[in-house]
Amino acid sequence: MIPWQAVVAAALMGVVVCYTHYEIPSFTRGMGKRRTAHLVLIVVALAFGAMGAATLDLPIPAWLVFVLGFGTVHVPAAAILALKRLGGAGMS
Repeated sequence: MIPWQAVVAAALMGVVVCYTHYEIPSFTRGMGKRRTAHLVLIVVALAFGAMGAATLDLPIPAWLVFVLGFGTVHVPAAAILALKRLGGAGMS
């Protein structure tokens, strides 16, 4: 049985991932920089999630470990973008 807390955490990570990729164009000038930001986040998140799913021996399904790892990579970027939004920062 999958713990409900893990499912809730995975859903919250989905929100974090969506928020991060939604906000990147608001604060990143130039299509090339935007694509790079999206690509780097996605590649690192895929690697982090895959490594977690492959190596961690947890009592939850590997797909859930992957989702949690994928989302975890996006948390710092989401926090920075949220702070920039609160501070009224412009594009960089």
